[in-house]
Amino acid sequence: MHGGPMKTGHGILISAGAVVLVALGAYLYGQTQYRAGYSDSQQDAKEQVQRIEQGMQHEKEKADVRLRAAVLAREAAERDLAATRGSLDGLLRAHGRDPENPTTSPRTDGTDPDWIGGFATCYAEYSALASDAAVWADRVNGLQDWAKMVMNANRR
Repeated sequence: MHGGPMKTGHGILISAGAVVLVALGAYLYGQTQYRAGYSDSQQDAKEQVQRIEQGMQHEKEKADVRLRAAVLAREAAERDLAATRGSLDGLLRAHGRDPENPTTSPRTDGTDPDWIGGFATCYAEYSALASDAAVWADRVNGLQDWAKMVMNANRR
């Protein structure tokens, strides 16, 4: 009977050791899975950040192209306005008027109709207004493009 309690004590130690080994194995397996999941999550996050940055760069490039096109169109319109203004100045000079002050009349009594001078003055004001409006339109279009880019980035 000497061997009975000893066997039971041995069995308990072996069982306890097996439980500890299983627990240690499960812990190590869990740690490995956790690290792998964390690594996968980090990689996924990096890829998503890269996709967002690429999307934002693409939207920025599209907005830049639209802005360059708008600026070129505005510059062409300004050249057209300047050419027309040059033609009006030539017409004013041909009729004895100063292009810098087109409303003054060469006649001393000032009774002749000054339609050329009036038209030139109106055209000069229109030209200035058109240039200002084009600059404002460029700014508004730029802000709208920026807002669209931000909204598209938030949807992803």
